Amino acid sequence: MSFRVLIVDDELEFARSLAEYLEGFAFEVTILIDPAEWQSARHVNVYDAILLDIRMPKVSGFDLLAEIRLRHRDTPVMMISGHASVENIVQSMRIGATNFYEKPIKLPELTAELERLRSVRETVSTTDTKPLIVTENAQMREILGMVEKIAETDAPVLITGESGTGKELIANSLHVQSRRRAGEFVKLNCASIPDTLFESELFGHESGAFTDAKHARMGTFERANGGTLFFDEVGELSMNVQAKLLRVIQDGRFERLGGTKTIHSDVRIIGATNRDIEEAIIEKRYREDLYYRLAVVTLEIPPLRNRREDILPLAHYFLKRYAAAYGRRVSQFGPDVEQAFLAHDWFGNVRELKNAIERAVIFCEHGTMSIGDLPNQYRAAELPDRSTFDSVFEHLSREMILDALQRSGGKKIEAARLLKVHRKTLYNRMKRLGIDG
Repeated sequence: MSFRVLIVDDELEFARSLAEYLEGFAFEVTILIDPAEWQSARHVNVYDAILLDIRMPKVSGFDLLAEIRLRHRDTPVMMISGHASVENIVQSMRIGATNFYEKPIKLPELTAELERLRSVRETVSTTDTKPLIVTENAQMREILGMVEKIAETDAPVLITGESGTGKELIANSLHVQSRRRAGEFVKLNCASIPDTLFESELFGHESGAFTDAKHARMGTFERANGGTLFFDEVGELSMNVQAKLLRVIQDGRFERLGGTKTIHSDVRIIGATNRDIEEAIIEKRYREDLYYRLAVVTLEIPPLRNRREDILPLAHYFLKRYAAAYGRRVSQFGPDVEQAFLAHDWFGNVRELKNAIERAVIFCEHGTMSIGDLPNQYRAAELPDRSTFDSVFEHLSREMILDALQRSGGKKIEAARLLKVHRKTLYNRMKRLGIDG
């Protein structure tokens, strides 16, 4: 199985030399010299790891890192720079870099890290058993019980919840417990594909269908025949694409771009979104008929801050997983680390917890992880009063909410995202403060 690495660096000779070295270890390497040509929506999905320079013309490596982390938080990104200042290293880790390498790079260390990442990826990719979902939360256990029942059917499922809650894991669990488990589980990230390419991505194309179509290509519907097609971020689809998707879901038939042959594909549809689609329907931004086609069954995944009993079991699971993957001897958390984890609100949910532990494992040199091994944002937290969910957000002032509403053009969902709170929490807080909306 190929492991694809992208090098983003404006120094051509350096990039070529590094690519040649890595190719000697059977890595598939691509070089991007001009960072201004970067389009995260097209690039990030394709690569298993990214090596990203900091100082480049027109676009900063920090800006690109932030863009990657916004859409694809699981893609390992290693910063590379000839300016390894403490400020640059801290900034890289804060935004979400996996590691930092100073030029000239210690190639054996970089290669060893990429080899470990490849080993983890191959282990995950070859596992066809029921995905492990760690939880002690009653609501999550109820959802998992529903998953077992739903998996036996071909009913379309819409999985909702904040980013990072584990929607894809639930979708994969539905697939491997279904009669379609021998078929392919095909994921399509709706937020990462421009409208102009979406039809080709869905239905494929024939040779010569458009300028760059030199060869015929199967689309995702064709690839998923007999299996499951997972539309991640399905709430991001434009109205134009929604109409095309609805047509093929209704009868399962389509033609490749540039083709005349009608193709039938037998797929199960699973969608996931962190958007409030019902509100989007009211605002005429989403088709009601498509929504009801997708949401025959709806599963709403609660955020991690609402299932705090899962924080430490998940943390111990990720510690064991990454200690083994990176060959580290760290085996437990200090009490200060567990206190910090319980005190943190985890707006990035399970994904944020996973990333925090993965980075800490890389830098931990002892058997017990201490508070100093964690990024700064986890070090100074105190346990909040959890008597009610809204009490966590009492710090939201009238001025903060009004500012967020102004910046979002009055859209409460977007304002909630800016404030990093759930929309229902924002609605309740607005009502309590007497803010009309």
